[in-house]
Amino acid sequence: MNLDVPHPPPAEFLNVAKSFGTKTAIADFSWTLPAGKICGLLGPNGAGKTTLFRLLMGVLKPTCGSIRVDGLDSFEDRVEVKRHVGFLPDEPVFYSYLSGREVLEMSASMHGLNGHQAVQSIMPLAERLGLAEALGRFAEDYSRGMKKKLGLLLALIHQPSLLVLDEPTNGLDVESTRMFFELMEEQAGAGVTVVFSTHLLDQVERLCSHIAIIHNGRLGAAGTLEEGGVAND
Repeated sequence: MNLDVPHPPPAEFLNVAKSFGTKTAIADFSWTLPAGKICGLLGPNGAGKTTLFRLLMGVLKPTCGSIRVDGLDSFEDRVEVKRHVGFLPDEPVFYSYLSGREVLEMSASMHGLNGHQAVQSIMPLAERLGLAEALGRFAEDYSRGMKKKLGLLLALIHQPSLLVLDEPTNGLDVESTRMFFELMEEQAGAGVTVVFSTHLLDQVERLCSHIAIIHNGRLGAAGTLEEGGVAND
C-alpha cells in the first residue's frame, strides 16, 4: 500500500476576496504556486499586488476565501507561517536607533535562532550585496537601495522555503538589480519557491517559469511562459 501523502503546495490562493468598506481590492483570486520555481505576479501599480502579499503574510484577513502556505492558513496560523516564509516589502521600515546588525540579530532571535551566529552565517551575502561595512550604522539612515538589501537579508536569515518579494528592484541601481536576479535564481535552484511582484514585463520574461496577471484586483490569467504566454485557470 502506498502511504505517500502529497505535499501541499508552497502557497495557494483559493477564491480570495478582500474588501475595505465598500471598496473591493481583491475579487475571486485563485492561484497555486509550484514548488521550487520563480513565479511572477504581474500587474500595473494599484492592481492589488501588495494587498495579495499582505494577505499571504497574514497581515490582512481575507473577506472570503482562504490562502494556504505549506498547508497552513495564512491568517489563522500566521505565526507559524512566518517560519516558512521570507518577506521583503516594497518599502522596508526598521526600528529607530538600531544598527543593521542589531536589526538582523533581533529578527534571527524572533525566529528562535542565535542572533550572533545567524548574522555570521549571512555575512558572506551581506558582503556580496555591498552592505557588510554599513551594518554598524543606524538602519533608518540607509538609502532606499540599502534598505532593500537589508530587507533581503532579513527575508533570508531563517532559510525560508518560500520567498515573497514585493517589487524587489524598486530603488535599486542596475548592478544591484542584476544581483537580486541572480539571488532569486540561486534560491530557486536550491529548492526555494520564489514569488515576486512587478509591473515590468521584461523582469517576468527574464526570470519566471510561472506567472499570474492581476488587474483591478482580479486574476486576468495564470500559467507558464512555456505554454506560449498564460492561460486562464
